[in-house]
Amino acid sequence: MNKQYINIGIAGLSIHDSDQLKHQLYTIFPQHFNIQWKSASDVNLDCLFIHERFFDTEGIQKILTRRALPWLKISKDNQQSGRVRNNTLFLPIDDNQELNQWIDKHLVSHNDLNESIEHAQHDQIQSFSDFNLEDDYFKKMYAEDNHQKLHLYDDLGTISVIDTAQNIAWLNLERQLQHTDASFKYDFASIEDMTHVSRKHPVILQDWIWNLFWQTPNFYQTVPEDGHFRILSWPKPAEHLSHKQIFQLSACFIQAAKISTIAEQYDIPLSTVRQFIAANMASLNIKKINLWDKHYTPPEKHEPTEEKNFVQNFFSKLRRKFGF
Repeated sequence: MNKQYINIGIAGLSIHDSDQLKHQLYTIFPQHFNIQWKSASDVNLDCLFIHERFFDTEGIQKILTRRALPWLKISKDNQQSGRVRNNTLFLPIDDNQELNQWIDKHLVSHNDLNESIEHAQHDQIQSFSDFNLEDDYFKKMYAEDNHQKLHLYDDLGTISVIDTAQNIAWLNLERQLQHTDASFKYDFASIEDMTHVSRKHPVILQDWIWNLFWQTPNFYQTVPEDGHFRILSWPKPAEHLSHKQIFQLSACFIQAAKISTIAEQYDIPLSTVRQFIAANMASLNIKKINLWDKHYTPPEKHEPTEEKNFVQNFFSKLRRKFGF
């Protein structure tokens, strides 16, 4: 049977809840369906799951009014676990029977599913291409001649308003997510945009934006698979993050290092090292260097030769003594 490709977006959920929902959807859909995860703004979206807190945001409402596509709000209620009521799916999902019925009615039996076998490989790549930002995307954001405040936002609405001249950011305190996605954009801030942020507690722009993109899933795909880089200063990770690995990477790249070398030497996933590089690019805290520039040199792994020689000599004496 031919593969059918279905594009599903998940917006506003935590990584844990998103993974749980994805697991259930993989279980429910027949094998001839190939699920492709898209951002909420993707023009080819077939279905959207939205956290109830973000359902009424301007960005989500524009998407739903612009296109007639099946959607479910996501809420948490242990007593209604797994139920679908008034277009709301309740987590956690202990029994997926009602979700299965909803999927079957709105998606599996739907006649307008996109079937594109010949373009499958292209579509799979396209699902990541949203992150392919221009090389100078963030440089333009920090441009010295840009003296206006900028509005940072995504499909879920306002993230912050920033002032690059003063290196400060005013955050949307109603937004609970501490990351963004491929729909991230910036533009000049309007008076209305300023009403969505709190100006009482500004934060340091460079530190905050580093943490925003360090926590953004798949943002590592914006940087090459390998290369030589030097960070300009040590990042300042948020308190709730694990600092050990970040400091380890910082100690290497502050001296200049190669992505693949650090990943191999310290047994760190390549995607994690690339995520570190990408976050520093977003905060303009890095520069690409040449192969011949001075680099961090990992310590060599020395064999315990002295102990090894002692053992070899010991067994040699035994062989001579007993005539082996």
